[in-house]
Amino acid sequence: MKMKWLALVTAAALSLTACGDKNKQASDAPEKAAAGKTADASKQADKPAEEAKSVASSGNFLADAAALQAAEDALKALPQFGGKPLNIFQNIHFYGGERPRITVEIQDPSKPDNIDHYEFEDGKWSEPQAVRISGDGNMKDNVFPLDEIKFADIAKIAQAYGEKAKEVEAKEAELDHVYYALFVPTGKRQWYTSNLETDRAEYEFEFNKDGTLKSFKKR
Repeated sequence: MKMKWLALVTAAALSLTACGDKNKQASDAPEKAAAGKTADASKQADKPAEEAKSVASSGNFLADAAALQAAEDALKALPQFGGKPLNIFQNIHFYGGERPRITVEIQDPSKPDNIDHYEFEDGKWSEPQAVRISGDGNMKDNVFPLDEIKFADIAKIAQAYGEKAKEVEAKEAELDHVYYALFVPTGKRQWYTSNLETDRAEYEFEFNKDGTLKSFKKR
């Protein structure tokens, strides 16, 4: 049965992909969802967010397991969720570099047809922004449990990335973007990072769900 989604005010316009429809998602490595910049939250949501701020400001965010864990704890503690289990819509992105942050679309646990955009930056989560959903897929095929991953495991990915970059003398030595994504047509979910490039080759990674390195090979 086809489903139409009409939400007001958008931080992003996302597509509800039909399970098994490979024309909807052409690649096994999904592109990140388009999302507009959210407005700054007027205040921090709770104590975990304050704790996240203190640790996220020290060093490389993607290599800081404590800062990543604090961000996860702060997200789950937001009062609008009421401690309920959370689902992610299609993917979640983590950025390091000069502007460390997290961007994600979360299914409203009280209104499952609603998706909201959130950003974590400067130690706090933004206020939710409504997302307009289109497409004829089923919502249940486009979400996965937040508890399926641990933010702190990204530190393992960052470490492996840095070690391999040094090993092959890559141009980029530090991880600055990693995301976990659902490929709806197959239901496959995994971590994605950029490839490593040298003057003579390009290398790609595959990681296990817990952030440990599964494979590293030349393309």
